[in-house]
Amino acid sequence: MTSVLWYFVSVLAFCTTACALEITSKNTSYFEDKGSSVTLDCKYTHPPDTVIVKWQFTSPKHQKTLFISNSSYENENRIHFTSTPPDNGDASIIISDLRMSDAGTYQCHLMASNERTVKKMNLTVMEKLSTPVCAVEEEPVGSNDVTLKCRSSQGTPPLMYSWTKTSEKQTLLPNAIEDATGGNLFVNRISEDNCGSYLCTVESLLDTRHCDILLKCPPSSSNKSDATNYNEILLACPDSPPITSNGNKVIIAVAVTAVLLLAIVFVLSFWSLRKTNRGELVTTLWI
Repeated sequence: MTSVLWYFVSVLAFCTTACALEITSKNTSYFEDKGSSVTLDCKYTHPPDTVIVKWQFTSPKHQKTLFISNSSYENENRIHFTSTPPDNGDASIIISDLRMSDAGTYQCHLMASNERTVKKMNLTVMEKLSTPVCAVEEEPVGSNDVTLKCRSSQGTPPLMYSWTKTSEKQTLLPNAIEDATGGNLFVNRISEDNCGSYLCTVESLLDTRHCDILLKCPPSSSNKSDATNYNEILLACPDSPPITSNGNKVIIAVAVTAVLLLAIVFVLSFWSLRKTNRGELVTTLWI
């Protein structure tokens, strides 16, 4: 009696284990490049009765049913079962030509006569970095502040930026402050030690890109010699310009006017003198 009971218990335990509907695939996170393909695994133990497979997709923007086996459904050509029909213990799907909108949560639902089970998995679609663009916010003048900018327009965040000085002293000075997430390099009170070539590096989980830029600094006025300053003063105050034709005309007009005035004065003086002499002559004769 004991042996018979043990037999039935063993058979029941075997059927409970072997006949149970269970998903065996363990991977729940996928990280793939945009434009590539991915297989979302959903393998399961195969019970004796028919299993119905249902795939659902959820993203922040919408939720939709991708597949229901043995049923009609609306779906894109980019997504299909790896095994058709999805039986023999494999309900996996493959998604080709991945798009950014494919990122989200996928659920593989399995339903048998008296059993149900589900597996959730997350798909992250990553976009490769574009080549960043380096630029100077404003041209350096004297010892003012300067901002070097570095931007990559495409790439799956988070993006990390770093700056390196590649010419002369290849270390950033204390007055150069990096913005690791924004891509800026702030240089406070620029000096000749800050001048030279700089390299910006952008990194994501997928790849790395670079761009470089040359920071030119004008010479400081404090470094000029006295002779240079003296020359600058001379250049700022040049000799008197040569007399032009217009100047000659003015001089001639002034000279003519002066001659006329002298002539008038001479005539008036002569006339006055002559009148005086006549008066004296008449007085003499009268006497």
